Amino acid sequence: MNTAAIGKYGAAKFAAPAPEEKKKRRAVLVLCGAAIGVVNGLFGAGGGMLAVPVLAAAAGLPQKKAHATAIAVILPLCLVSTVVYAVRGGFGTDVILPTVLGVLAGGIAGAALLKKLSAPVLNLLFCGLMLFAGIKMMV
Repeated sequence: MNTAAIGKYGAAKFAAPAPEEKKKRRAVLVLCGAAIGVVNGLFGAGGGMLAVPVLAAAAGLPQKKAHATAIAVILPLCLVSTVVYAVRGGFGTDVILPTVLGVLAGGIAGAALLKKLSAPVLNLLFCGLMLFAGIKMMV
């Protein structure tokens, strides 16, 4: 039987889950991952925005780990999508290099900021970004 203990942040922590629970959790994560992959492949991006709340809710990761893990999860997905789009001639080759340079610089800066921001501030910024993107898509 699992026993609860109050952790550093007031959240209940449990003993290692039973093998059936691990299988169920993995199945849920695979299904969620498939949905994230479809979104990323369909829209060319956006999978990371879905991955963060999924990893926080379904995997129980803290906010910062969910953000960092989302990046690690999305990288291979983006590489696969890139190959598919390249084969179909789906992107402009003249903008790739300058955009990649900007993304690399921004990615390094974002990763450094992730370490410095508190989870509530990070959550607020992420929600604001999602809200902005949603409104922008409707206008």
